[in-house]
Amino acid sequence: MNNTGLYDKSEEVSNTPADPIEAERKFLVEIVGELPECREFEITQTYLKEKDGLEPRVRKREENGQTVYFLTTKRFVSVNERVEIEREISQAEYETLLAEANPAKRPIHKRRQCFEWDGRYLELDTFLEPPRPHHLLEIEHVSMDDEISFPPFLKVIKEVTDDPEWYNANIAKVEI
Repeated sequence: MNNTGLYDKSEEVSNTPADPIEAERKFLVEIVGELPECREFEITQTYLKEKDGLEPRVRKREENGQTVYFLTTKRFVSVNERVEIEREISQAEYETLLAEANPAKRPIHKRRQCFEWDGRYLELDTFLEPPRPHHLLEIEHVSMDDEISFPPFLKVIKEVTDDPEWYNANIAKVEI
């Protein structure tokens, strides 16, 4: 299989005029109460070698014994907006692409809990490997000017939307 072909397909899609812009804000939080009913995933995310300013990664997502695989590329547009192109791939494609893993980054293993609150979609990540002292809450489809209502079961420590330390790609960096 030609790995470059998979990159090229993502590149072609990322250059189309109808790019999906992902706008989100991120917060470090502590869980201080019981979470509502939510979907829970185990995610293993591996960054691939960068190409032409794109940051490709493969993701293995497990939920209730079912596993799905994705190839994603991202390109930053602004601090909290980026073009994200994601497509489902086969297990064989996933395993082939793992050979293209970026040696400067280690895989991230995290638990993601997804739920709605106050009309917004929230993703709560717990980093299992490499471990982090706090949870990361991502709120989708929100601008920097939007006022946000937080659930009472989460204590906000601080906003980290524009803090590179909390970009997943930087969390994955191998410490020397």
